[in-house]
Amino acid sequence: MTMVESCAAAVPVFRDLPPESLRRLDETMQRRRWSRGETVMAHGTLIEHLVIVAEGELKLVRTTTSGREQVIRVLGPGEFFGEMALFTQIELEGDLIAAADTEVCMVPRTGVQKLLCLHPEVSLALVEALAQRLYEAEQLIAELGLRDVGQRLAAALLRYAEAAESDTVSLPISWAELAVRLGTTPETLSRRLRSMAEKGIIEQKGQRLFVVTDREALEDLAQI
Repeated sequence: MTMVESCAAAVPVFRDLPPESLRRLDETMQRRRWSRGETVMAHGTLIEHLVIVAEGELKLVRTTTSGREQVIRVLGPGEFFGEMALFTQIELEGDLIAAADTEVCMVPRTGVQKLLCLHPEVSLALVEALAQRLYEAEQLIAELGLRDVGQRLAAALLRYAEAAESDTVSLPISWAELAVRLGTTPETLSRRLRSMAEKGIIEQKGQRLFVVTDREALEDLAQI
C-alpha cells in the first residue's frame, strides 16, 4: 500500500483529487510512527503541518493546572488535525498524543495551500468539514447547558439510530470518542450505558454495537 493510499486518499476531502495531484501531495508528506503515550505535538507548538492518521489513534488532551487531563478530540484512521492552521497561523492548545501505536502522514502547511489554490473544490470541502465541527461544538455547548450526561447520551444514541434507520446500530466512532463529544469521561459514559442496559433501554451487543430495546424510554430520558 502506498503512502497516498493509506493517507491522503483515505481522507474524504482529498479522495477525489486527480492522481497527479495526489502524487504531488504524496511527495510533500513525511511518514512518522509514534508509540502509545508519546507526544506527537506539544502544547504551544506552532502548527505547520496537516496531520493525517494512517493507522492507530491520536487524542488532543488539555491538562489543567491541577494536573487533570481532558480529552478534547480523538482521531482515527483517515481523520486529520491541523486544518485550522491552513488558513491562519495558530498554536496548539493542548498536547497531541498517540493513544495507541500510531502512524501518521504529516503534510506541510505550504504544500496543502498550494493544492488548495489548484483545486478550489478541496477548499470548499475543508470549509464544510470545519463548519460541521463548528456545528457539533455549538450543539455540545447547548446540550451542556440544558442536559445532563444521561440525557446527552440518550439523545446521541437516538440520533445514531435515526441515521441508521434501525434499532440495531453500529457506532461509527469508539465509545471513548463519543464520551469526548458528549463532554464527559469514558468512565462516566460506561456507568450511564450500564444503567440504561440494566433498565432494559438498550442492549450492548459488541464493542461498538448496540440495540435500542425501548425507544420510548430512551426518548423520555433524552427529554425530546
